[in-house]
Amino acid sequence: MRAKLTALLKQLRLNKFDRSLMRYFDWPLFLIVLVISLFGVVCIFSASTISVTQTPSTVMEMLETQPVTYARLQLIWLGAGLLAMMAIIYFGYDLYGHYANTFYILNIVLLVVVLGMDPKRGGMTAFFTWGSTAERTFQPSEVGKVAMIIAFARAFSARVKPVMHVRDLIPLVIYMGIPLTLIVAQPDVGTALVYLAVFSIMVFVSGTNYKLLLAVMSCIVLLVIPVWYFMNSSDNFRMMRILIWLDPESYPDYARQVINAQTAVGSGGMWGKGIVSPGSFASLGYISDDHTDFIFAICCESFGMVGASALVLLYALLLGRMFYLSTKAADAFGAYLIIGVASMLTFHIVENIAMVIGLLPVTGIPLPFMSYGGSNMITNMLGIGLVMNVVMRSRNREVKNRIVTSREIRL
Repeated sequence: MRAKLTALLKQLRLNKFDRSLMRYFDWPLFLIVLVISLFGVVCIFSASTISVTQTPSTVMEMLETQPVTYARLQLIWLGAGLLAMMAIIYFGYDLYGHYANTFYILNIVLLVVVLGMDPKRGGMTAFFTWGSTAERTFQPSEVGKVAMIIAFARAFSARVKPVMHVRDLIPLVIYMGIPLTLIVAQPDVGTALVYLAVFSIMVFVSGTNYKLLLAVMSCIVLLVIPVWYFMNSSDNFRMMRILIWLDPESYPDYARQVINAQTAVGSGGMWGKGIVSPGSFASLGYISDDHTDFIFAICCESFGMVGASALVLLYALLLGRMFYLSTKAADAFGAYLIIGVASMLTFHIVENIAMVIGLLPVTGIPLPFMSYGGSNMITNMLGIGLVMNVVMRSRNREVKNRIVTSREIRL
């Protein structure tokens, strides 16, 4: 035990932060994240407004007459997320790779423990709670996404050859399947899909055999048949979500959230109704979870197609920047880390926006940096911190190698 502690302290000293690394901080990436996050606070405020007969004339009047609880809390979570981002930047990403299996095991332990908690939202045993009213929750599977990205990145970067055969894929599937099974048992299908998406994209970028990829996709399609039968033969609200997605008008009572969200999206028009407007869906409470999973509907209603398009453009710049930065990483592990974070955010963005406008079934997946919630904000900021970590240290290594090479040439 003493030897392990000594080794850990040595690793911490070797991987501690050097202030000179700040010159390689990727400000474009950070500013995009910050703008989206602050825009999210505004949309959360809009989602939590109460009904008015006329729009407030000044910002101060708006703040004095409307509840600011959720917006204020989101600002606190944003601050906590920024601290988490700085904390994960402090130590070099090689250290996280060294302890990847430790993060993996800790994630599994938390997922096992949380299964013993009392069911909360949606009947899921996915949350730790605290406080007198037990309204404050922590979802370990959210932060566990970062642990799994580190574990997946280490597993794929350690391979000498890409995944080319089924025998190569089986150990990785088992490695991914253990936490995935625990998340499905909660049951939290949305988060499970995120794990699957990150894993699948990492398999794809590893240079896998396309025949193997097609075979796996075919197996997934075939599995849909028994899953569909099971869901159709059981009283399962997830089956209802699929039926609502296919034909919401046939289930008006169950599809009220989806129908109202799509109506709010269209009612915003080109420029939107504004943050506090009479008769808005946000102020009348017609959309449940409008400050969390359905925040995009409030964005469209308040800021119209212009605001929604600006948000989508910011997301495109964010993801494009990350995938570009992955090509500049100093090693395969760093590249996989960035790809893992980008994959996680991509799935969240596509799934959330698509479910709000009716292109995909509702899964309860939040919109990154926009939806209210501490666990998701901290998870996303930890992911951005990992990306920054790789970028800063990769650029530092590149500059040092360039200096060494120029010295050798002169000699």
